[in-house]
Amino acid sequence: MLAPLEITLPKAPVGAWFEAAITWVQLTFKPAFDAIGEVIGASVDTLAGLLTEPSAAQLTVLAAAIVAFGLVRRGRPRPAALAVAVWLVLAVAEGAAGVAALAIQNLPAPLFLWAMGLFGADYVDPQLVLALLLLAALVATSLAATRSAAQWRLAGGSSAALLALFVAQHILGVQPALLVMLLFTALALAVAGWRLAVFALLGFLLIISMDKWEAAMSSLALILVATAVAVVISVPIGILAAYNDRASRVVKPVLDFMQTLPAFVYLIPAISFFGVGQVPGIIATVIFAMPPGVRLTELGIRQVDKELIEAGEAFGAPDLQILRRIQLPLALATIMAGVNQVIMLSLSMVVIAGMVGAGGLGNDVYTGIARSDVALGFEGGIAVVVLAIFLDRLTGAVTRFSPAARAQRAAR
Repeated sequence: MLAPLEITLPKAPVGAWFEAAITWVQLTFKPAFDAIGEVIGASVDTLAGLLTEPSAAQLTVLAAAIVAFGLVRRGRPRPAALAVAVWLVLAVAEGAAGVAALAIQNLPAPLFLWAMGLFGADYVDPQLVLALLLLAALVATSLAATRSAAQWRLAGGSSAALLALFVAQHILGVQPALLVMLLFTALALAVAGWRLAVFALLGFLLIISMDKWEAAMSSLALILVATAVAVVISVPIGILAAYNDRASRVVKPVLDFMQTLPAFVYLIPAISFFGVGQVPGIIATVIFAMPPGVRLTELGIRQVDKELIEAGEAFGAPDLQILRRIQLPLALATIMAGVNQVIMLSLSMVVIAGMVGAGGLGNDVYTGIARSDVALGFEGGIAVVVLAIFLDRLTGAVTRFSPAARAQRAAR
C-alpha cells in the first residue's frame, strides 16, 4: 500500500518580516516619532486641563479667540492677526525668558494688588496679563474697526461671559466641572435645540455625581484630538480621491484593509513607535477611525450636481474656488456624516486605548473587567454612553447650518 502523499509548504516568516520593518522604521524615524508624541501628548493634556481645571489665562485666550474669529468672519483679519501675532511673540518670550514677569515686577504694585486680593492669588500670572491685553486689544479693534452690531455683541458677550466665569470660579467658588457642564449645555442648545440641552445637563450631572468627570474629560480630550487628526488627514485624501479616479482605485482597497483589520492589531506598531500611554492610543484610534472620513468626503463631493460645477467654470472660477465655494458647502452634510462616524469609532476605541495606559474612562472599564468590579465598569460604560450620545447628536445637528440646509429652509 502506497504511503499518502504529504505536501508541506515552507513557513513564511511574515511576523518576523513585520517586526524587522517596524524596528527599521522605529530606528530611522525616531526623532519624528518623538516630536509627534510630544505634540499629541501636549495637546491632549492641555485640552483635558481646560475641561477639568481651566486656568484664568486659558479662559481669557478662549474668549479672545472667539472675538478674533468674529473679526475674521466680518472682513477684519489683519488687525486680529496682528494682535494674535504680538501676543504669541510675547507669550513665547515669557515662557522662554520670563520677559513679561520682569516687566510686571517693574510696574506699580497697586495695579495688581487689588486683583490678587479679589481672586485670592498669591502672585501675578504673566500669561494671564498677556491674555487680558490680547482680549482688550481685540475688543477695542471690534469697537473701532467694525460697524457690525453683531461683532460688538460678540465682543461684549465674550468679555461678560469671561467675567462671569471668573466671578463664579474664583469669588463664589463654583466647581469648574459645573461651569464646563453649563457651557456644554449652552452649546447643545445653540446647535441642536432644547432636547439635547436637557440631555446634556442631566447626563453630565450624572457623570459629575458618579465622580467620573476628570476621566470623562480625559477621554473627551483624547477623542477630540484623535478626531481632529483623523479629519485633517482623511478629508484631503477624500478630496483627492473624488478628483482622481486612479487615486480612488488605490485608496479603496487600503481603506478596506484598515476597516477589516482587528483594532487591537493597530496597538502593536503604535506601542513600538510611541511606548505606552496616551499617544499610542490616539495613533491607533486615528488609523481605525479614518476610513469613514475618506469615503464620505469622496462620496459627498462626487454627488454635487455637475451643472453647478459647470456654472462655476462658466464664470471663470478656478478649481480651488469651485471646491471651496461650491463643492465643500454642498457636500457638508455628507462630510459631517463622515466626521460623525469618525467620532463614533474613536469612542469605540476608548476602552482599547485604556489597555495601553491612555487613561480616562477606558481605564475604568478595563480595570472593572480585570478586577471583576461591576460597579466601576458599569459607571465607566454609562459615562461613555453619555459622551457618545452627546457628540453624535451635536455633530449630526451641525449640518443644519450648511448652505444647502439653509436654502431648503428658505424654500419652504
